[in-house]
Amino acid sequence: MTPIAGGGPLVPAELAWRDDGTVHSEAFGGLDFPRAGAFAESEHVFLAGNDLYARFAQDPGQDPGQEQGQAQGQKPYQCNRILEAGFGTGGNFLATALLFLELAPPQATLDFVSLEAHPVAAVDLPRLGSAQQRAAQQWLADHPRFPIDAHERFVDLQSALHAQWPDPVPGFHRRLFADGRIRLTLVWGDPAIQTPRIDGRFDAFYLDGYGPDGNPESPQEPVIQQLGRLSAPGATAAVAHAAPWVRERLTAAGFVVQQPPGFARDEAMLSARRHDGPEASGVASRRTEGPVAILGAGMAGTTVARALNRRGREVVVFEAGSAPAGGGSGNPAGLVAPVISRDWNRLSQLTATGMGFMRAELAELVDGETAAFDGVIKLARSERHVARQAGIAAELQPDPGFAQWCEAASLRGLTGVTDIDSPGWYFPTAGWLRPRPVIAHWLAAPGIETRLDRSVQRLLGAAGAWRVQTTDGRTHGPFAEVIVAAGPSSGALIEALRPWIEPCRGQVSWGRHGGERSGDPVVSRRPLMREGYALDLPSGERLFGASFLPGDTELAVREDEHEGNRHRLAAIAPSLELPLSRDGLQGRASLRATTPDRLPIVGQVADGLWVSTGHGARGLTWSAWLGEYLAAQIEQTPSPLPRDLAEGLRPQRFDERAAHKQARQAGNRCGRRPD
Repeated sequence: MTPIAGGGPLVPAELAWRDDGTVHSEAFGGLDFPRAGAFAESEHVFLAGNDLYARFAQDPGQDPGQEQGQAQGQKPYQCNRILEAGFGTGGNFLATALLFLELAPPQATLDFVSLEAHPVAAVDLPRLGSAQQRAAQQWLADHPRFPIDAHERFVDLQSALHAQWPDPVPGFHRRLFADGRIRLTLVWGDPAIQTPRIDGRFDAFYLDGYGPDGNPESPQEPVIQQLGRLSAPGATAAVAHAAPWVRERLTAAGFVVQQPPGFARDEAMLSARRHDGPEASGVASRRTEGPVAILGAGMAGTTVARALNRRGREVVVFEAGSAPAGGGSGNPAGLVAPVISRDWNRLSQLTATGMGFMRAELAELVDGETAAFDGVIKLARSERHVARQAGIAAELQPDPGFAQWCEAASLRGLTGVTDIDSPGWYFPTAGWLRPRPVIAHWLAAPGIETRLDRSVQRLLGAAGAWRVQTTDGRTHGPFAEVIVAAGPSSGALIEALRPWIEPCRGQVSWGRHGGERSGDPVVSRRPLMREGYALDLPSGERLFGASFLPGDTELAVREDEHEGNRHRLAAIAPSLELPLSRDGLQGRASLRATTPDRLPIVGQVADGLWVSTGHGARGLTWSAWLGEYLAAQIEQTPSPLPRDLAEGLRPQRFDERAAHKQARQAGNRCGRRPD
């Protein structure tokens, strides 16, 4: 990809295998690749260099400066947020995760954020995995700190990592392990662009020490430049190579630097701690106490509930209807797919990275019946659109593992639909899901209570003691936090958002893709999109649509919208529309919440009051990622979203834009030049 807001171009690591089974890459300088001693080196430099054996073992509920029989300030600072400059094949992460699971108390969690300019391609993972497992087995065989089954746990972690490997697209990719206790955020792309976008403070840093005199793309320099902003009180840093420039930068950032013996005789390393008094250490993240109320049991509310529940929060979900997913999330199925743009704008970033997170969240439900991720095709709409999209493909040059611009003949082969007449995008890792069973499965988790037929009338109280009043006259609470995820009704509960949330009617249609005119019906092997979409479900039904009527709030199924959906279907390929009997169609209308800029509204409204709404037609693609983002904001842990992307979703953005516009207009009327 060309240099864009998301941090391109993203060039995968070019690997060269040696005869001994190890691998070399100029992009990594030969570092962090499966070889004898690699994990022992990680342990010596990064685990021991950051004192993680002692820090992981601490109870996160204890005052880190107090321990029975020990003076204040002598106990190591707690550590549950780590930033690594250079992910490589993930060896440091796997060693860290293994140690964390062995030593940390059950309630502790770990955030591990790692930058990587040149990710390993998914096709190389199997061979790398085998070599890495052999190296880990050598490390663990006689290790006194790990139990005899530690290698099995290592293999489980590594397998989970490889199964969830992010798409080759720049940006922030979060993946979860050990039932959500470990949160890995992989930041693909140019470190100079991506490091300033990281939102969080960290207790430990993994640095290799190379930089100005080594690899010009090394992530060390951008991270060290940002240490003041990224470091938590008492943070530590371990550096594999004691370059003088690194020592100078660490000292300038307020770190006290030592030079213990390196892993090899001829190597030196650095170990540093930020100079803060023990009174500044505290628990790594603020955690409000008490249950959380979520208003709305659609996909937006459910994914927030799931993310908070994994963090140990008690969650109560209020739903106005008699069953979850009563609104826009109640359609028979929907697509999970990205949007390509030349400037890789916020919409592209949200859909591309959100798609990967949703796919990972659905792992146990991807069974071909509830969800499938075998690819989605989006056809160009017109000759002008063809030229524009082909130009974007030529300029961005996306990795074919994420997106391919294909001619019509190739798309006919990918789908089995022989009358496709337009080129378009093929997204190999996109897919579809049935939201109702997914939502029901996630809401059934222990610790989540769903209260149905509870239409919320108003919110009462304030931070830490919010109460929810329902239309039956009952008052529920108190709640430490409230998240409004009520779709088009969100504006009725948060007055400031009312002008910016518009209900939009959408009707989908479905019917059997065989009938009196069909003969041998055409069945598309992959979902297709153009003005509308076509999705052939395993049940033998063809789902297609959808209408888009802003401001229309009626929910009755309409024949004219069925007909409009048929026209959209025929525009994809006439053979998909012809077999459908006009008498056998079923449909469903629902209301989506849309916003002026077609981006969702996600973030904090007031102390303890949050919102997730305005998801429009793409909520299935990005809602899980945004639910994880809200949970991170509430718990004050490192964010899975880049800072600038989160800024573009803030609830206050429309009021601020309106005020700025009004000020400019007032200035023009007074004869002043606008700012």
